[in-house]
Parts: sequence; C-alpha cells; structure tokens
Amino acid sequence: MIQVLVSQVQALARDALLIELQAPNGQVLPGAAPGAHIDVHLPNGLIRQYSLTNAQGQPSQPSYQIAVARDADSRGGSDWVHDKLRLGSALSISEPRNLFPLNTAAEKKVLFIGAGIGITPIFAMVNSVKGTAVDWTLMACARSASRLAFLEELSGLDDNRVHFHFDLDQGGPLDLHALLSRSQWDALYACGPAGLLDAIESKTQDWPAGSVHMERFKAQAHDGSGNSTFELVLSSSGQSVQVAAEETPLEALERIGVDHPFSCREGLCGTCEVEVIEGLPDHRDNVLDAGDRAAGTRFIPCISRCAGNRLVINL
Repeated sequence: MIQVLVSQVQALARDALLIELQAPNGQVLPGAAPGAHIDVHLPNGLIRQYSLTNAQGQPSQPSYQIAVARDADSRGGSDWVHDKLRLGSALSISEPRNLFPLNTAAEKKVLFIGAGIGITPIFAMVNSVKGTAVDWTLMACARSASRLAFLEELSGLDDNRVHFHFDLDQGGPLDLHALLSRSQWDALYACGPAGLLDAIESKTQDWPAGSVHMERFKAQAHDGSGNSTFELVLSSSGQSVQVAAEETPLEALERIGVDHPFSCREGLCGTCEVEVIEGLPDHRDNVLDAGDRAAGTRFIPCISRCAGNRLVINL
C-alpha cells in the first residue's frame, strides 16, 4: 500500500475532476505504462479503480494523475470524491497494475476510441505514441464538448489524427460501421460506456485475434439462473469448499475464513486472480483476454465460476 496526498484538484470537464496524488516528502512513485490503473482506498471504506492519465512508461514518476467523473448511479465512490475530497487529503493507493497494455511494437496502424470518462487511459496512450513512427488516429466521443475531459489538450494535437464526435451536436451516436470500415487498422484500443464497447465487439468479430483491446469501467451483466454448485479446492492445503449457486468463489473462500485479496468484486481489476491447477473455468470477468481464457490457467474468483464439478486453484 502506498500513502499519498492530494496535491491538486482541478475541474476537467462538466462533472469530471482531475486529481493529482503525490507521495509525502517529495518521494517518487513507481512508474507506470499507458493503460495502467491504481486502486484508491477511500475513507468511506470503498475501493475504486482509476486509470492513470500521466502514465508514460518511466521507471518512476513524481505524481499520479487520475480523472474522476461523477456517476449518476454512484454507489458512493465518485460522489465522495466530488463532494468530500480536498487538497491535502491523505489516501491509500495500490501500486499501478496494467490490464490494458499498449503494444505498439507489433502494431503500426492504430485506432484509439475514447468515450466519456473512458478517454482517460486513451489520453495516456495517445501521448505516448505522438511523435513516434506509429500511424495513429484518435476518435474522442462525448455527449457534448463540455463533458469531454482533456478537450483542450487533445485539440492541440494533430488535427489530421484527432477527431471528435459529440452526440448532441451531431444528432446521435458515433457511426461505428463507417469508422471501422474506413481503413485497415492493425489494432484498436477502446474505453468507454458498455453500450459502445459491446457495439465495437460486435462489429470487430472478424478482426484478427488479439487486435482489439478494450477496457471496461463497469462489469457486463451475467445471467446467474443457470449457476450450479461446484467444489473449489485449495492446492496448498487440500481444503475444499462447495461454492453455492448464489455465491461467488471469493465469497465461498471468505465463508471458510480464507482472507484472499480483492478490490472491485466485479471482475474488472484482477486483484483476486489465482492460478488454476485443475479443472475448467467458466470465465465471466473483463480481465482476461481470449488467449488467457483458452489457456485456462488463470481465474478471477470474484465473478467467474467452474464449467464442471471441481476446480483446483493455487492457493
């Protein structure tokens, strides 16, 4: 756990704040690459994940910057930040983790799509590729210009590469079909509302495996009506527990007194990940990619289940 102080609170856009965090006494913080996020432990007991907008792949950095939008359906996280966080407030945060890494070594023609507060990891990515050999294009979207974070900074970049779409000005949502058929992209990186990401997923099904990268801020809904009980075994001790249909594997572990790390409980952050020793996982998370799922060796117990009767994990 890292202790930090709030060194800046600045309005970024309508209902969006830029928060800068610094270590006490001017100490440097661990560096992070574009796409990385941190867990922020709020004084009200909630833990929330926020992308680092100033992650540039350096070994260390003097501060972390995050952007927090007020969520109309806030469960206490964004409301607390907007209403109670103050300059000088002390917070505990995790070290950066990256579940949305940028890989431009093999990707030379890249499309970035950032919508709403989903522009935050994309902003860091764009800043890392500008001035490089990467042939990149950004589509930044929001309901209106007043709601787009980093509008001024993005407007100051290459006009030929940065494009904006504002629903209220242009009479509706982004035309993904027209955008995605316009050029042959090596890769696409997208972050934004679930509806947009679902549409991107649908329209890129024929793209090469591993070429579409997305980060979700909210978990996809899952129908649990078909859940069945299965046995979860801890390889180190041989201890086992029956995971009921109405509980998650993480909850079953907690029920028998196993103190396993977690953060989001929604399959978004990867904090609770464990290794699979035996059995077939039923992946329901937004952490693992297609390759990870096919390998079947990684498991997110806060949301995923077992596709059979028994799962053995390295715990």
